[in-house]
Amino acid sequence: MIVVGIVFQSGGAVEVLDPNGEELAWNDRVICETPRGEEYGRVVRAGYELEGKAPERIFRVLRRATPDDDVLRRQQRERAAEVRRVFRRAVVQRHQGVKVHGAEMPFDGRRVVIGFTSEERVDLHPIAQDVGRQLDLRIEARQVGPRDGARVTGGYGLCGDVLCCTRFAANDRRVTLRMAKDQDLPVNPGRVTGLCGRLRCCLAFEHPLYLSFRERAPAIGRTVETPEGRGVVRGINVPSDSVIVRFDDERELPIRLDDVREVAR
Repeated sequence: MIVVGIVFQSGGAVEVLDPNGEELAWNDRVICETPRGEEYGRVVRAGYELEGKAPERIFRVLRRATPDDDVLRRQQRERAAEVRRVFRRAVVQRHQGVKVHGAEMPFDGRRVVIGFTSEERVDLHPIAQDVGRQLDLRIEARQVGPRDGARVTGGYGLCGDVLCCTRFAANDRRVTLRMAKDQDLPVNPGRVTGLCGRLRCCLAFEHPLYLSFRERAPAIGRTVETPEGRGVVRGINVPSDSVIVRFDDERELPIRLDDVREVAR
């Protein structure tokens, strides 16, 4: 069965849908049926063969989004941002330690869902009802985890780039300290903890690359043949897929892994 991967919000989970005969490409905008009603989504994985057991029900792509749909979606996001500001002011007046992160209006426009975090369980439904009556709109307040809070709020990580959880579709792998060790990172909170206070998402995103590199690369200290001659591996550079080789004339050069052959002892 041919399916497509769709996300309905930045950094959200990738949902599998039936393309319904549409020839869809990456980044196409589409209107889909979901358990929540019609939703505006983005294609992050074009048509591919579904492997393994299919879900009991696979929802369909209804149609491609039109320019009018795009305009409506922008208006809905502006409206949701306005609701968030009003809701946040009401929360600040009644609760301490609650962070209101973001608001999302589903494509049907019937409600606004607001996410918030707190170290304790907090019931904000009374505030949601009050603000909803004020704005003549149904509002749902949902307490979310720190990762979801960071994803919705956005920001920049230690690398200086936009947070992975905001830029990329959700990663379903559990993030562990083992991943940091496999990437030769110092295991201290300042280096491996993200803005959410949890282990950084990039550890899971980049971990397969480091495992693949280590399976192919000669260990440090091994003698190798290269286009520059024979030398000894003195370091590695995973992002550039290369190793640092020291030669007999004291030169140290980065050599692509494909150009390196380990010499048997």
